[in-house]
Amino acid sequence: EHLKLRKELMEVAESHECWLDGTEQEWIARGVSPEARLNGVMMSLSSAFLLYDNYLLAVSLFEGDAKLRRLLNEADPGYAVKSAALAKVTLSYNSINNRSRVRKAIKFYEKESKRFNQTLNATAETTYLDMLIKQSPSYSMVRTWSPFYVVGRKVGFLGGVTEDTLSGLERHGISLFSMVFGNAVGLVETRKGKLYRKPPVREQLTGTLQAGDVLLEKTPFRLTDKLIPGYWGHAAVWIGTENELRELGIWDNPLVKRYHDKIQQGRGVVEALRSGVEMNPLDQFMNIDSVGILRKQNISRDDRIRVILQSLRQVGKPYDFNFDVESKERVYCSKLVYLTYSGVEWPTKKSLGRTTFTPDDVANRALAGDFRLVLFYHNGKQVQQAPLERMASLMEQPIRPAVH
Repeated sequence: EHLKLRKELMEVAESHECWLDGTEQEWIARGVSPEARLNGVMMSLSSAFLLYDNYLLAVSLFEGDAKLRRLLNEADPGYAVKSAALAKVTLSYNSINNRSRVRKAIKFYEKESKRFNQTLNATAETTYLDMLIKQSPSYSMVRTWSPFYVVGRKVGFLGGVTEDTLSGLERHGISLFSMVFGNAVGLVETRKGKLYRKPPVREQLTGTLQAGDVLLEKTPFRLTDKLIPGYWGHAAVWIGTENELRELGIWDNPLVKRYHDKIQQGRGVVEALRSGVEMNPLDQFMNIDSVGILRKQNISRDDRIRVILQSLRQVGKPYDFNFDVESKERVYCSKLVYLTYSGVEWPTKKSLGRTTFTPDDVANRALAGDFRLVLFYHNGKQVQQAPLERMASLMEQPIRPAVH
């Protein structure tokens, strides 16, 4: 299956690569506009990056195991696999010529995308291609790799990655495998959410949300959602509107002042995405099927202020691809809530040597009575009858009232 998909990607990568050659006038004479030429090169480049990312994510792991490497390089007529199939993939990955061709495409893309910046956002297709390129870990790696790093190296685990690159990543606490995996699966989206661009739902959420509320979401049409344990797949914090922050007396707080423009633009959702902790508008957040709004029980004015300021302190931090809740330098989605509501006794688990905390762990505090579920939409429809019981059923968890 991997070889079949690889062949298809390779065909797309090679189909428009020739458009890099020749002048703009020559391609116009052939009926290819500059914008179409850019789109074709982007298709080629995004496919090439998917091939590079797939090698880092999967193939390199097989190369690192001597027994697997030997077995996979054997011919298997039953599956029409020829001899040395794995070695050929690795040689292609390490090919200086391939890297040189990709770097040529990168230079063209970076130059022309500035020229046709508005065109890139004109359609969902071009926006998607642009995202595939920019969010590929191989984008920066291939662009900066020197051919001399590849020459003379033994074929093995991450054979094309320099030791400097790996040690630099480890110094910053990044697992290369997690980074590649998180970026690769995070881009897969099969459709738009059932609550996407639904004005009545947006109005209801806007009228319900209060500064400091926790937002939970489910997006079963994204591959990332399939890989996160539990019902909920993402968590965020609503920091409120300008009016709310003025009423709380913190609009002129130095930390809040730093984000006046974003707040006035309606970017009240603080969330940790693969690109880092950002402030986004509610409309962008609502590309989802299910949403839950949680509110801390009996939260005081001072506690609400602390939650908002603590949320803003996370903005700009990089994404935590190691999913370790006990570190502060990097943040992932539910960890943002963990750090924001630092006074809550959150449930955590030990997994693979690190302490983890999932969006369902956030929701569990509502089942325990520490938070209140004030609004719940499941699969595009509002749950009006016994929403907490319905959420507990979907999470396959009992309701456990807190003992005070």
